[in-house]
Amino acid sequence: MVTNENLVHKENIDCPICNSNKTRNLGIRGNREYFGADTTKENHIFTNVVQCMTCDFIYTNPMIRGLESLENDHYNNPDEYSAVEEDNPTKMFRKRLTFLTKYKKTGRVLDVGSGKGEFLFEAVKGNWEAVGIEPSEEFCEFAQKKYKVKMFHGSLEENNEIEKSYFDVVTMNHVLEHVERPQELLNLISCYLAEGGMIFIEVPNADSYFLRIIDIYFKFKKLNWSSRLSPLHPPFHKYGYTKQSIKYLLDKCGYKVVAIKTFIGKDRGYKKKKEGSIIEALLRDLVSTVINLLGNRELLCVIAKPINYSQSR
Repeated sequence: MVTNENLVHKENIDCPICNSNKTRNLGIRGNREYFGADTTKENHIFTNVVQCMTCDFIYTNPMIRGLESLENDHYNNPDEYSAVEEDNPTKMFRKRLTFLTKYKKTGRVLDVGSGKGEFLFEAVKGNWEAVGIEPSEEFCEFAQKKYKVKMFHGSLEENNEIEKSYFDVVTMNHVLEHVERPQELLNLISCYLAEGGMIFIEVPNADSYFLRIIDIYFKFKKLNWSSRLSPLHPPFHKYGYTKQSIKYLLDKCGYKVVAIKTFIGKDRGYKKKKEGSIIEALLRDLVSTVINLLGNRELLCVIAKPINYSQSR
């Protein structure tokens, strides 16, 4: 287990998406700067949450190094980790498959970062030929035992068994917000697509109305905090995407956006907060429900295709 003593700051970095150094500061985030945190912790560590003025990407600057092991610990125990609060992801993944099937009825799907295998299981039930890859060995064992799905252990970069130029769809459900070099991953993924294939990405919407309201609440409480990222506590998000920044990244990687949609955060268990008062939880639920009617919800889904299939090989 990595402790706070192992976490170190790196020098300030340019935007990982567009390399610009022009940013605006959204606030700070650390191991004390969130509701429910232990404010008596020694070795107080925090950093700035900034937004790129060129491509809209949100990231921490300076970057904190040593977080990979914290993430691995969090995303490694199938008994404790759940993609949704109630540990019943069926409804959520069915919604995503319904959205996807508007553009691809069925076919061969590769799920990158498959977690505990729930999405693969729903895809197989929907008559997809589905295979996944997941860095957590424990998650792979869980998925194969409970759901009987086909899942490889490891990273896509190091895998030699998954066939390239084969899949109709490559999916990434809440993966990209953890990836330090997203352009490299997206370029690699294009090699696994068959002609006419597409990618499906879901990430937290780092500029949702819900998070904007939380930041307004922070300012009202005279707290210089930002809700947009969580580098030092679950779910350990160092990077944040908006509609503009995800489009910018996909365009840079040679993809054309086919569809983009936001989903309400309740789908992934953002409905309530375990810490804090009951009144706060009810207010969060009310705000989330109202935002569901307004749009710009907490979860951002994108479907995109390579612009030039032959060049992506």
